[in-house]
Order: sequence, then structure tokens, then C-alpha cells
Amino acid sequence: MKFCRFFSAALLVLLLVLPFFSGSAPVALADEAAIGLSPEQIEEIREKVSPVLRGRPVKDLPDEDQRFLFMAEVLFPESFELFYGHGEFLAVEKQDYTQAIPRLKKALELKPKDLKSLELLATCYYALKEEAEEASAWDSLREILEDFDADEAKDLRERVMMQLGRMAHENAMIMRSGKRFIVYTPANSTYSYTAEELTDERLEEIYRQVTGDLECIPAFRTSIVVLTPKQFEEVKPTDWAGAFASSDKSMVLDAQSFPKSEPTDILPAKPILLHEYTHNIVFVAAQGRCPIWFNEGLAVYAETKDRDFTEFTPAAEAPGELMGIEELEKEFIDIRSLGKEDIARVRRAYRLAGLYTRFLIQSFTLAAPRQILAGLKSKIPFEQLLEDVSKMNVTQFEQRFSNWVAEMNN
Repeated sequence: MKFCRFFSAALLVLLLVLPFFSGSAPVALADEAAIGLSPEQIEEIREKVSPVLRGRPVKDLPDEDQRFLFMAEVLFPESFELFYGHGEFLAVEKQDYTQAIPRLKKALELKPKDLKSLELLATCYYALKEEAEEASAWDSLREILEDFDADEAKDLRERVMMQLGRMAHENAMIMRSGKRFIVYTPANSTYSYTAEELTDERLEEIYRQVTGDLECIPAFRTSIVVLTPKQFEEVKPTDWAGAFASSDKSMVLDAQSFPKSEPTDILPAKPILLHEYTHNIVFVAAQGRCPIWFNEGLAVYAETKDRDFTEFTPAAEAPGELMGIEELEKEFIDIRSLGKEDIARVRRAYRLAGLYTRFLIQSFTLAAPRQILAGLKSKIPFEQLLEDVSKMNVTQFEQRFSNWVAEMNN
């Protein structure tokens, strides 16, 4: 399952972060007619705030000129220096965090990966005790910094991890910064052993299988958040969910998925981790444009690929009763509102998605889903991509699939 991340006073589930866009536009002047100022007035404002537009601190302006900054924001809506400088001044000099935040967010729209803006935004949220937004900002910084060399921005990296660790501790969680994942586990003594289950060695198997199968390497580490059963019940997106993933950012698991095991054993929760991490990587590979049924099918394939093939036989379903791809996509939307009493219907949808995906891969190798995901990233329709890899239109593909199911049933 896919779902968003959040951070509450009771538990830690990391948030979807601020959207990032590369590059920034040159300073543009707003339409003077739209703001009711004469050219002379506009020129006066430009002159008064010109040091800030060039990157000088706002505090260097005379006190009487600082009042022009608010109007300047209307006149120069694409000036990163203006919005960052004004936000910094409001936060640091005036301690007016409420007014500083929208200006820092605007600065990040103009320059999405600016470290100083994001760190200052996080400190504003901290001052206002807005935990969800603060966690989102710190985690955004963490992801950006993972693109940096080891010694570059070392002090900032340490500050970020310290802040995330602090927030985890405040929410009764333990944070461990691993090689491929950031792992959050309950501090509750009943479930504290889960931290020992998620070793780097075991998680490396998860990482290598999924990224290898899909030939997609994420730019940053994904968070694994393990919650107590009570916490998980409060946040799960559907009544029947056993775990869920958030785009490319995190996966959230129930601590009951982790029965105690020996370090030399295969991780009991490995199938769940493979399933949810596949969702994370599919999001990266297709930039969030993958149909639900195919996303779930790839996740089912990942968790079951090494099991006995006969487990994929659809239970007591005649080929003529199989859902088509369009119907299956709609089914995944519909089952979100179902309860545990309809678990058989839920399992049927997942099983069928896994079967379709297994058939695609068995017929055309793993190159097929890789090509489809790459095409989805480029906004090519799924139907066209399926035809490109299989040389069949959707109707022909579904018929060939039905024949394949009939052969298995016989």
C-alpha cells in the first residue's frame, strides 16, 4: 500500500517533503498596472531594496527602508535573495516565525535545494512547535545532503541527524542511520528488539534485489518506520493494510511483522520489506506515474519471485472470469474502502496483479517492466508501452494471459 508520512506527538511516521524543482528563474518585475503603483513609485522601491536584491542582509538597510520589503515582494516575485533575506530577517532579528515561514517557502520554490533556507525553515517550525512540518524540513535536508561528498557540509549533516534523532526520541522512537535506510523502531521494551532485526546486512539483500530487478538506484536513503500494533492501527490507510509505503520516501510497518529471529536466519519480515520497498523504487523509476495494479503487481512479484511457482495459480478462478487490466485498476481503487471482512476480495486483486506481472516478466524478461517504468516517467501512456514491449495491444495481451492461466489450471 502507498500512503503519506506524518509526524504526531504520539508517533513518528516521516512526512512527504517539500516538492523540489531544479533551477531558478531570473528576477522578474510584476505588472505595475496590476499593483496600482506609478513607475516613479516602483523605481523608488527598487532603489530602497536594491542591496537586498543583490544578496545583502536586510538588517543592513536603514530602519525606515525596511518597510518597503513587503511591497517589493509583489514587485519582484522571482527574487530568491529578496524572499530569503526577508525571511531570515523576520526569523532571526524579529523572531516573527509566522511571517518568516511563507517567505522561506517562497525562497525554496525559487531555489528548491537551498540548504540555508531549509534549515532556517526547520528552526522556525521548531520554534512554533509544528512537529510535522519540522520533521519534513529536516528530512528534506537529509535527502539533499546525501548527494554531497562525505566531507562537504559535514557540520550541517551532523546537525540534521541530531535533530531527527531528537524528534524520534521525543516520540518514543529509536533512530539508526544505516547504509541504505534510516530505521526508526519503537523504544517500547516489548518491541525494541525490532531494531536488531533490521541489520544493514539483511537490508542489503532487500536493496540489491529490488534495485537490481528494476535497475533503478534511489538518490537517497529510504526510511523504515516500525510502529507498535496500537500505533499502526491509528495510522494505517485501510482497515486491512499490513504495511504501507509513501512514494519514494518511506515504508511503515507493524512491529508484529517482526517475530524474533537469529541473525543467521532469513529475516521473517523480508517479504513485506521487499513488497513495500518495491513501491518506493517504482515511484522513483516512474516518477509516480505507474498504474496502481502494475505497481502492486511488481510488489507482489518481488516478494514471491523465489517461492514455488504453483503458488501463483489463481484459486478456483476460470480464465473467462479473470478481470481485464482496466477492470483490475478500478478494483484496486474500490478495495481501499473495504474492511477486513472483504479480505478475500482484496487478496484476489493482489493475486491477479501478481499473476499479470509474472506473465509479463516470464514472457518478456525483466527488461519489460524496466522499459515500461522508464516510459511512464516520460509520460508515455501505459497501453502504448505494453504494446511496445509485447507486440500486442491490451486486448491481445489479456487474451494471451487468459490462455496462460488456463494452461496453469490444467
